[in-house]
Amino acid sequence: MSELIQKSEDFRVSYNKSSFEEAALLGHSNCRCPDLEAYMKRKAASRENSSDNYLFSPESFDVFKEEELLHFQEHLAKGKPIIVRNTLKNTHCVSWEPRVMLEGCKNKGIRIMDCLGESQVKIKPSEFFDGYKKGRRHENQWPQMLKVKDWPPSAKFEDFLPLHCKEFICALPFQEYTNPRTGILNIATKLPEKLLKPDLGPKTYIAYGTSVELGRGDSVTRLHCDMADAVNILVHEAEVTLDENHLSLVEDLKKKHKEQDKLENVGTTGCLSFENAQNHEKMGSALWDIFRREDVPKLEEYLKKYSKEFRHTFCCPVTNVYNPIHDQAFYLTAEHKRKLKAEFGVEPWTFFQNLGEAVFIPAGCPHQVRNLKSCTKVAVDFVSPENIGECLRLTEEFRQLPKNHGSREDKLEIKKMLIYALKKAFEELETVSEETHMPPLPDSAQAPEAVHAEPPGEIPKSPPSLELVSEETHMPPLPDSSQAPEAVHAEPPGEIPKSLPSLELHVISGQF
Repeated sequence: MSELIQKSEDFRVSYNKSSFEEAALLGHSNCRCPDLEAYMKRKAASRENSSDNYLFSPESFDVFKEEELLHFQEHLAKGKPIIVRNTLKNTHCVSWEPRVMLEGCKNKGIRIMDCLGESQVKIKPSEFFDGYKKGRRHENQWPQMLKVKDWPPSAKFEDFLPLHCKEFICALPFQEYTNPRTGILNIATKLPEKLLKPDLGPKTYIAYGTSVELGRGDSVTRLHCDMADAVNILVHEAEVTLDENHLSLVEDLKKKHKEQDKLENVGTTGCLSFENAQNHEKMGSALWDIFRREDVPKLEEYLKKYSKEFRHTFCCPVTNVYNPIHDQAFYLTAEHKRKLKAEFGVEPWTFFQNLGEAVFIPAGCPHQVRNLKSCTKVAVDFVSPENIGECLRLTEEFRQLPKNHGSREDKLEIKKMLIYALKKAFEELETVSEETHMPPLPDSAQAPEAVHAEPPGEIPKSPPSLELVSEETHMPPLPDSSQAPEAVHAEPPGEIPKSLPSLELHVISGQF
């Protein structure tokens, strides 16, 4: 561990200062979204005196341009979502029809959940598929929203659906970050092959949906915050239309729900009527709300203040709140979002996800989703150098949750991941130095004064903590590059990606 710390300091001291400053400024230039062509941006908020109401939304073919990769990096570093359109254009080899996918797995390991009570229901897969396209109802005629979540496990995705897995990975935009196997800027790919890896996906989410905001039992992903960056692609949709008689029954039931709220002394919040849903939500398949990191304190304050106005499982009011976001007990309706902006000045980025669109959610951004149609989405997590600091912060935040809290477990193990990523980065940087005939790095044994040329006060705080990380994670000792020089050159020189220098800059600038 001490050798890794010493290497980090050697690189920092010997690196060109102008390049160091350039790396430090990465992600802090003025965003050029306002100057982009209309088709490459999407308005997602109406905040006053704000420059981040527009989101970067390129076409899938734009992601191969170097300037768009830099633009993507800038948004990711600032915690701003990105929407890439038409990612499925070149994936015609497989059918994303849910029936085809589940039959390919022989219906193994499928748990069908009811959104109203967050409870498992026992129905045949064929009945679930019929409801996906035609809809289902409870006995009182209330729409029944069913879903299949986190399926199949990522360890089984490639085994069960090899063609689908291959097509999905090929469709991922910005492969340098998102490819779960070879992404050069995906820190998760730096873990050794034999080491047990975190479950980052791909995973499939299949769920019913309706354009009418029900208020109870909606097909939603409740407000939550992921430990890593994520990308979510909508691969299939099916619109379920409700006839006029059924709509009338639903509106009558919603009125009864409001009366029940009054009797139980629970505040009432309006939901979108069918007419408003038709006018505002027929433009997409899923409605996303993603909050800015800097708005989290006010968002938490609002949720604590109005927690009793929300209903959780089986329509029971939310009573106990430990962490309003990590509890995953809240979904903000249209009326709640209006009140949040009016009282606290907080407005999320709100936008529709259409078929074939990939939504990037930066680590640390609370978000929620509601299906307006029956949707099949596939998602994968990744760990970007830009958001390592946010991942570490979230890990510590999750660690403070109660022992029996569902979100407390450190499923990412970011500290262990970081150590291996640093070692891999140094090995590749040494290879690049040799190939480009750069002057050798200072040898701490021969020239100690070169290593400590800068005052001790300027040494970054992060390297010393690596010793603690090693102890906390109980990691096996890292291989010694001086004893095994072949490990340094494990990858053929021809396979070093062009984007490697940016990884170098991230390491030197201390973003790791």
